[in-house]
Amino acid sequence: MSPKHKTATMPRRAQAKEKPATTKPNGLLTLLVIASIAVVVLGIIILKQQPRDAIALSSVQGANPAVASSPGAAAGPVRPSSPADQFNQALAGGQPVLVFLHSNNCQSCIDMMNVVDQVYPEFAGQIALVDVDVYDNANGPLMQRLGLRYIPTVVVFDKTGQSAQNIGAMKPDAFRTFLRQKALGG
Repeated sequence: MSPKHKTATMPRRAQAKEKPATTKPNGLLTLLVIASIAVVVLGIIILKQQPRDAIALSSVQGANPAVASSPGAAAGPVRPSSPADQFNQALAGGQPVLVFLHSNNCQSCIDMMNVVDQVYPEFAGQIALVDVDVYDNANGPLMQRLGLRYIPTVVVFDKTGQSAQNIGAMKPDAFRTFLRQKALGG
């Protein structure tokens, strides 16, 4: 028998195994994958260029002349670049510090941001505010140093460096009392 004749009499399964499978790439699927990747990359670029959704609590400090002239404020027009730098500078200056640790998407954090926005201006000349976004990887060492476990968390330091912590959202009056007693000692 010739080799050609053997192939013709083989079962179909055996013939299929002998032939290399050639698959054509699905053009539509390839286009969808490329388009999906492009959309993700574009989304990342857009999100990185937008200002943060959170209320810029540290910008409230910069807009208040009483804060700019406080002992813990940065000398000259340049402010410390990170929350850790702001925290260290205020502590080194012997100034009471309010560290507000939060995310921009949990409801308790959003509620507490509103309370801080409402109450903090009353204390802006006396207490330095350090706003810490927990989703910013650069803030990891500071969050670890402060022992962050839950958000929102407020940590205050008095002039001597003694700290007190509150976890969860607070009502405005409770927050005022907390700042007076724990940060200002009164």
